Amino acid sequence: MFTQEQAIEVAKQELNRQGRSPSDYDVSIEIYYADEKQWVIWFDRKGPYPIPGGKHAVLVHKTTGQAIFLPGQ
Repeated sequence: MFTQEQAIEVAKQELNRQGRSPSDYDVSIEIYYADEKQWVIWFDRKGPYPIPGGKHAVLVHKTTGQAIFLPGQ
């Protein structure tokens, strides 16, 4: 079973794999209510104002650690 901290690390690795630097984002985590077997980790682009398309998500399965990147629109 992946802890929240482990899920965040997996999500950061996935974000990095997508060519984005995790240090450019504020990170938050919550249960993915559409499937409670997964965490959703939100990456909000740092800055004084929200940037359109600057919020991304990574789903991390609590048991397997499989990560799915969901890009901002």
